[in-house]
Amino acid sequence: MSKVLDFEAVEKKLKPLLSRLRVNKLIMGWSFSKELYHKTADLLAKHDTEFYLWFPVFSETGSVRPLSGLVDINGSPIQYDKNNNIEDFSFCCPNDPGNMEKILDIYESEFASIPFDGIFLDKIRCPSFGQGSKNGDGYRSVFSCFCTHCLEKYEENNFSPDKLKDVLSRYASTPPGIKSYSGNGKYEFEDPVMAQFFLLKSVFIWQSVNYLCNFFRSGNLGIGLDVFAPFLAPFTGQDLSSLSGICDFIKPMMYRITNAPAGLPFETEMFLRETGFADNEKDMSFDRILGINSRTIPFDLDFAARELKNFAAVSKCPVYAGLEINRKDNIADTSPAYIEETIRSYLGTGIKGLALSWDLMDVPEENLNKVIRAYSKTRLVLE
Repeated sequence: MSKVLDFEAVEKKLKPLLSRLRVNKLIMGWSFSKELYHKTADLLAKHDTEFYLWFPVFSETGSVRPLSGLVDINGSPIQYDKNNNIEDFSFCCPNDPGNMEKILDIYESEFASIPFDGIFLDKIRCPSFGQGSKNGDGYRSVFSCFCTHCLEKYEENNFSPDKLKDVLSRYASTPPGIKSYSGNGKYEFEDPVMAQFFLLKSVFIWQSVNYLCNFFRSGNLGIGLDVFAPFLAPFTGQDLSSLSGICDFIKPMMYRITNAPAGLPFETEMFLRETGFADNEKDMSFDRILGINSRTIPFDLDFAARELKNFAAVSKCPVYAGLEINRKDNIADTSPAYIEETIRSYLGTGIKGLALSWDLMDVPEENLNKVIRAYSKTRLVLE
């Protein structure tokens, strides 16, 4: 759960921004204070700003309802630690119908009576290589889930977990055997079993997210999706092109300076570590495969912009690039200069606008002022 806020604090932060910025949507969550949401909805209605509920799906919901977790390839449950006791990355299985029912029950019991214009679905994925666990590492997390529900779906799709085990044992500490990258999350793998595994992960996530989207659309809600950057998304079960076809807007998290989950530097380094690429020769080969010039913080701007441009060209819905404007010491050391450089580059990629992330209440005034002065006419989503 997020920290408790009172409406007066929210109003104090929002009012000056709404009068000076072109805010198309505000994403808020999550709190179980219906009064806070109702008052915020009234404020936003006066400024013609759509109100979206931030709703985590396959993670964090387990703190509200008991959900079945993930099982690794050896049949062992995967348990997770909280990220600095702030954010819960305990993922549940997206193929368990019971989980889906409980997730929707959270919405119906806590949020359905609030006049939201839309819902913003976050954590619509499997764990990444950056999600550590109590009994293992990101490697175990990515090569999951193998619970009874998932095993049934693998069988329906003629996929053999035993063959995947064999492939992983042959690669030892250096899966997944990437040969090339053609953009938009499209990798070529040395082994067809590996390719089929990641394809099925994306199919399973799409099926579950599509089920949720149909439910919310039946209630006349707009739908936004929070997703990883295109080159990271496939390893979490996200096919961005397919997902863009079932929502009203999509937000790839293009966090160039964030050294934490979803940040490009963090997730890339964790990928390299967990897949055995993390030595001078191998990580350079990975950089060459992707076309990354530098993985220093901030992350390679040319590469990030190219990823956005390629995705915006094929996306079936408007793309809002996620950009961190908050500041957290040693996690997201943002500055006005970083914000200006990144926004200028991202706005030249064909995207619809920007999603300024990820906690508006904690954004330094100097960062907000930079956005207001230079980009007041840009289509913006605020979180």
